[in-house]
Amino acid sequence: MAFSESWLRQREPYDHAARSTTLARRFGEVVGTGRVLDLGGGLGSGARFLARHAPDLDLCVVDYDEALLQVAAAAGFDTHRADLRELELPEADALHCQALLDLVSWDWLEAWIEQLVADPKPVLATLTVDGRLAFDPADPTDEEVFSCFRAHQGLDRGFGPSPGPRAAQVLAKRLETAGFRVTVEEADWQIPATDTAMIRSMVDGIVEAAEEMAARPERVRAWGERRSGALMVGHLDVLALPPR
Repeated sequence: MAFSESWLRQREPYDHAARSTTLARRFGEVVGTGRVLDLGGGLGSGARFLARHAPDLDLCVVDYDEALLQVAAAAGFDTHRADLRELELPEADALHCQALLDLVSWDWLEAWIEQLVADPKPVLATLTVDGRLAFDPADPTDEEVFSCFRAHQGLDRGFGPSPGPRAAQVLAKRLETAGFRVTVEEADWQIPATDTAMIRSMVDGIVEAAEEMAARPERVRAWGERRSGALMVGHLDVLALPPR
């Protein structure tokens, strides 16, 4: 699982516009000046958002990609290189991630939840896709393509078979059952039709994934050739605070 610096920069404005400032501020109030690991933090996009809305946090960007970590370090963030698949992390007071949980595996998610239940600490897991997609104007083939795309999101993304759009709700339900105080908010990308570069990046990505799962991939390609318009991509932010 690797993402280019150009794509991470292209998506950052939409990430920041979509995220819940309310949950970020509440996370900051609870954690105070504590140490926060930003898991899979890449260029530091999630850390930048937190630094803006919860400036007292002691943030550390954790990723495996050395080139991305160098960019985050140049932006002033503490960094730590680690293979997240091993789930062997430095000590911290709280955990944060942005656009990560739909990419991990079921086994990884279960193991992470078990760690959190055994050693409760505040968690803010943001921008996890939840399967909702909508173009405006609509196209008769939209749902056919989206169905294939969602199926692809459950494949191995580098960790093992993935929970994909189910990840945020599974995390929220399991931690709530364990006594955590859980708040879930929608954090949807709203990409206007006028941002043709971003729309084209999204359409190309959807087509590439959906083709692999489609019974008639030519229909997916034809959809991609004509598809334009504004796009909503559904995400969820989850704040989980330990039991009192």
